[in-house]
Amino acid sequence: MRSARNDAGASRFLGVRLTVEEEERLEQFRSARQLRNRSEAVRALVHEGGAAPAGRVELPATLRNEIEELVDDGYAADFAEAVAIVVHLGLDELTRSRGERWPALREHARSTRDRRAARRDADREGRGLLRR
Repeated sequence: MRSARNDAGASRFLGVRLTVEEEERLEQFRSARQLRNRSEAVRALVHEGGAAPAGRVELPATLRNEIEELVDDGYAADFAEAVAIVVHLGLDELTRSRGERWPALREHARSTRDRRAARRDADREGRGLLRR
């Protein structure tokens, strides 16, 4: 069954043979996204294929190299295990920081907030006096 053509900007026709299972999955994808036809579903798949997969984090090259060195030096069996080690160490540091450094940071943030509020109040009062 042919669907209505919506080839605005489309310049190529690709004939692709799909298995029954693949065709069903494409149809499920199309229905879930409420796309009008299979061509739009394939275009959506192509666009999503170029994006970073959900849940995947792109690491800066220097950080990735540091993590890979953990594998090279034998501290981890593979990259995933090295990431787990780094996250664990980072969480340990975060826990330590909460006990030692975060109260001081919180106090600084509160004093900054209070100073900002005092300036805002003084500004309002000054503007009110100037209008009289």
